[in-house]
Amino acid sequence: MRVIVVGAGRTGKRVAEHLSKNHDVVVVDRDEEAIAEVSHLDVLTVVGDATLPETLEEADVGKADYLIATTEDDTTNIVVCALGKTLGSPFTVARVRRLDYIRLWGRGREALGVNLMVSAVPLVAKSIANVIEFPQLRQLRNLYDGIYVGDAIEVPEGLWHTEVGSRKIVVATMEELRRAYRPRKPRNVLILGGSEVAVMLAEMLIRKGCDVKIVERDRERAEEVSSLLKDATVIIGNPFSRSLWRDEELDEAEVSVSAFDEDERTLMGAMVSREWGIERTFAVVRDGNLIGMFERAGITAVSPEVVTADRIVFATRGEKALGLVASIPGVRVLAVEVDEKLASRTPDELSGTLGPVLRNGEVILPTASFHLQKGDVITLIVEEEIAGELEL
Repeated sequence: MRVIVVGAGRTGKRVAEHLSKNHDVVVVDRDEEAIAEVSHLDVLTVVGDATLPETLEEADVGKADYLIATTEDDTTNIVVCALGKTLGSPFTVARVRRLDYIRLWGRGREALGVNLMVSAVPLVAKSIANVIEFPQLRQLRNLYDGIYVGDAIEVPEGLWHTEVGSRKIVVATMEELRRAYRPRKPRNVLILGGSEVAVMLAEMLIRKGCDVKIVERDRERAEEVSSLLKDATVIIGNPFSRSLWRDEELDEAEVSVSAFDEDERTLMGAMVSREWGIERTFAVVRDGNLIGMFERAGITAVSPEVVTADRIVFATRGEKALGLVASIPGVRVLAVEVDEKLASRTPDELSGTLGPVLRNGEVILPTASFHLQKGDVITLIVEEEIAGELEL
C-alpha cells in the first residue's frame, strides 16, 4: 500500500513512523528542516508545497492508496485532500482543529474532497469524560458495540484483564465495569485553561451532572467560554495564584483537568492541583513524548497528538478493523471482525493477546482451546512496538 503523508510535524511524523513499518510511505513538507526530522525513517521524502499540483505529482499521488494531510493549518489540509482527489483517487484524511469543519463534513460525509476528518478535540474530551467516574482506572475508552477497554490501577476479582508491560488492561461491558468498580461521579470538577478541549469536556461533564469551574486568565477568552457554557462557573484570574485558589475555594474540586496550550503551563497547573490536595488530576499534553513524565508525577496524561495520529493510522487498516483504543501508552487494542483468514484460529495462533469475543451479541471469554468463527468480533491487545507490523 502506498501512503502520502503531508506535514512532517509531530502528528505527521508519528503517522509516518507507524505506517512505514508495513507500507510504502512518502512524506511531503515545504520545510527542509522538518523533512530532515523524518529522514531516519524508512520513507521517501518530497520538499515542496502540497497545495500545488506539481508537488503532489512528484509524490506520485496518482498511485497513492491514502493521502493524509496533517499540517497545522486546516485550510491547507482540506485543499490538499481536494487536490489529491482531482489528481488521483486516494482515500483522503484531513486533520483539522476547528470543529466547524467537522460539523460541516459530518452533514454529508466526504465533503470538500475529504473521506475522513479527524479532530483531537472530541477524542480527548471524550477520553477524559469516560473515565472520570472510575478512580480505579487511568483510561477508559469504548472499543466497539458496548465493549470498553481500560488502563487499570487495580483489577477486582472476576474482571477479565491482561498485563502488557506495566499496564493492567481490562476489557468488559459497561455493566460489568460498574458492577466491579462501583463508579462514583465527582460532584465538583476544576478545569484550568479555557481551550476548545476544556469547553467540550465541560459540556460533557455538565450533562453528567457535575458542577464545573473553569479558570482562564485571558479576559476575552474567559468571556467567550462563559457565553458558551451557561451552566459552568468561569473564573477570570491567574490559575497559579494561591489567593485565587483560596478565595474561590478551588481545592474543593474532586477532579482537576489542566488544559493549557503550552505543555509547561499544563504541567504546572497539574502540579499546583496536586499541591492543593486534588489527587485525581488529568492533563492535556500536546507533545506525546512527555506522557511518561506526567505519569511519573502521578498525573493522567492524554495527548491530542497521539489520539489523532492513532485514529489516522487506524483508518488505513480497512473494514475488518472496527474499533481502536490507542490512548494507553505502550498498548494498542483493536476490535477486529473475523473473516475466512482468521476463522478457526485459536488464541495461540494470533499476534497479541485475545480478549473477550463478541459472538451473536454475547460476550464470550475465550479459553486456550477456543476457536474463532467468521463474524466474531474479537478484542486483540498488542504492544505498541509491533502494532504497525500487525497484519489482519
